[in-house]
Amino acid sequence: MTSVTTPTIETKRLLLRMPSVADVASLAAFIEDPDFVRYIPKSKVVRTAKERAERLIGIYQRRWEEQPLNAMGWSATRKSDGQFIGICGIEGVPDTADGEIDYRLGPPYWGQGYATEAARAMVRFGFEQTTWDRIVAAVVPANAASVHVVEHLGFVYQKEVNYLEMAGDTNLVLDPPFVAYYVLRRDQFVPGDAFYRLKS
Repeated sequence: MTSVTTPTIETKRLLLRMPSVADVASLAAFIEDPDFVRYIPKSKVVRTAKERAERLIGIYQRRWEEQPLNAMGWSATRKSDGQFIGICGIEGVPDTADGEIDYRLGPPYWGQGYATEAARAMVRFGFEQTTWDRIVAAVVPANAASVHVVEHLGFVYQKEVNYLEMAGDTNLVLDPPFVAYYVLRRDQFVPGDAFYRLKS
């Protein structure tokens, strides 16, 4: 991999960097917290928290290896102390000109604006570095904090969708399976004056 395909994004308080095996233990600790996994689709395959963390980190790493600039994944860390706070990314939606955003921050870091900061940076990266017309987000309606993040960034609710049908993965479980589908068009995105810098 080259630095061109694995850029680090620097924001006011965060660094979004290439995921590392060193992040597994922290991510596994988050996964053991029921609040962290409450709104995340589960797998029918039984795995330990460590196995799930290793699998997620591996998926985010392979995004850069297999589909650079069509599937991106980062570990989010605090600039002040290097603390790992979660994972986030964007992945192209098959047969569309859309990218889908996701972010999973650990409960100790909720309510501090980190999710909005990371999501804003990823959306900007997506629109500046790809040809996607839209970036979309599938949000469990009960997850009020996540709804707030996407609405704050200008995403507009479009429809309700069955996430399991949309994902096309028969190993996933989400009850209920319906999510709110939000859309942000390229011409609607306003980067604002938030600090943002790509680092190689």
